[in-house]
Amino acid sequence: MPLFISKLWFGCVILLSLPSFFFCFPVSCDFETLIGDDANFCSHNFRVMYPDIGDVSCIYLPNCLEYQNSLTKDLGPPWIKFSKAKPEEMYTLIMVDPDVPSRYQPIYRFWRHWLVSDIPGHVLLTGRAVTGKVLSSYRQPNPPARTRYHRYQFLLYEQYQGVSPSLLPGEESLKSWDVNAFVLRWIPGNPIATTQFMMQHPEHSV
Repeated sequence: MPLFISKLWFGCVILLSLPSFFFCFPVSCDFETLIGDDANFCSHNFRVMYPDIGDVSCIYLPNCLEYQNSLTKDLGPPWIKFSKAKPEEMYTLIMVDPDVPSRYQPIYRFWRHWLVSDIPGHVLLTGRAVTGKVLSSYRQPNPPARTRYHRYQFLLYEQYQGVSPSLLPGEESLKSWDVNAFVLRWIPGNPIATTQFMMQHPEHSV
């Protein structure tokens, strides 16, 4: 059974009549948490937060209060927090969409949305803006219409000491990026933390 986290906001209405009336009413916006394999992808100590929206880790992003429309605009990259980061180590952060053009026909997997290396561990402990070497500038989520939900996945790796990852000349394209080849070339082992959120084109949201 999926869980719901309800956020309550207030909308206000002015009735322009004689006399005029002004009143506010509560508006409920429910965030449904991911379930099954999608939930298993999420590390609880790894958080993704958009300053204007809040924590989007491991949820279906609803379209109430224009959340999805907000994310498709250029709000800038999210803040990242990893509570188990080692202050003296360096990290690489990857954001991808594996569902291009759709989860059921991902012929352009993976679409690279963001890639930052040389992130100091102490920055990840703060849960604020990420600093490091930007290898691929942030591209906001923008799932095409009629392609259902897309997963926006974040993978965090601890780097080898003294090694600074970079993209090859043939990796300029954002689509069909071989994440595994990049990782094998530069980074030891599996990601130390992962999470994701899911959203669809706003016209398909209720």
